[in-house]
Amino acid sequence: MLNRSVDRNHFRLFANCVPVKGASRSLICDIQRAVYHFIPNDLFDILTTQANMSVDSLLAFYEDENNSDTIKEYFDFLYTEEYIFFCTADELALFPELNLDWDHPSAITNAIIDINQSSEHDFPQLFNQLEELGCRALQLRFFSDISLQNLSEIIRLLDRSVITAIEILLPDPGNLRDEEVISLITLNLRISVICFHSSALTRELRTFSDLPTTISFSTNAITDESHCGVISSKYFALGIELFTEGQKYNTCLNRKLSVDKSGFIKNCPSMKATFGNVKTTQLKTAIAAAGFKDPWGISKDQIYICRDCEFRYICTDCRAYTVNNGIYNKPLKCKYDPYSIAWSE
Repeated sequence: MLNRSVDRNHFRLFANCVPVKGASRSLICDIQRAVYHFIPNDLFDILTTQANMSVDSLLAFYEDENNSDTIKEYFDFLYTEEYIFFCTADELALFPELNLDWDHPSAITNAIIDINQSSEHDFPQLFNQLEELGCRALQLRFFSDISLQNLSEIIRLLDRSVITAIEILLPDPGNLRDEEVISLITLNLRISVICFHSSALTRELRTFSDLPTTISFSTNAITDESHCGVISSKYFALGIELFTEGQKYNTCLNRKLSVDKSGFIKNCPSMKATFGNVKTTQLKTAIAAAGFKDPWGISKDQIYICRDCEFRYICTDCRAYTVNNGIYNKPLKCKYDPYSIAWSE
């Protein structure tokens, strides 16, 4: 095994490389490089329950079961991928595990506002109230046509806001020039994602510049809030904020506030429970209402089937659409089976 001397006969995972066990396989989640790697469950056990054993002791232990060559392959893989390093027994205590606690100073970290042709949202008032709550991320979902000029006017209301990331979903009018979209982004750098749905083609627009915005066109017709809740590997997010939040909190609903197309305040626009309407209720009053924060603490470790899934800490989750409408059941629109490690159509 590489770079291992006689005295440096112990191993440690780099703190940013966190193993997560599933029913049939495990992951090593590298939350610094935002990548993950599948590993067998027996390697997970070695990395966790046998982490203080020397490598020689492990090899001797597994030699009795004729598995020492497999252990050598494991360690070569781990070292090559820069998941582990070797150290002395005395140095083990110098490398503690990463603290996976999560907290945030904002009362609300993210919000969704849905808009259709009948919506009567007072955007200046809504944005001011979100500002008071410390909201940093906002998703605007348009189910009916809106011009880029009108959209830009709405976005410009956030010029001096603490909201730093804006995602936008809107119908593709069909006659846009790429230059118009790039101009919109250039003038509104808070836009992190813009997706034109109901488009003739599925494609991504490359800006060939330093603009960090993701610009995409999708043939999917998003006509109302029922289109959310899809679980897919392309939506997995491997970063320290989501990973640590997912240890004890719901990765979809925690610190989230939503305003549906009719102005009702909810945890998610697809959920039935309402906590007032923005025409008569302040957002800060709604989040203080009994029951509003209840879904925040439903972590994946509490959800049936999800708790056995190796992807649970990097998954978006959904509590609006669940199997048999059970609040602790897996998302209805998740097609992954952690027991057979297969995605169904």
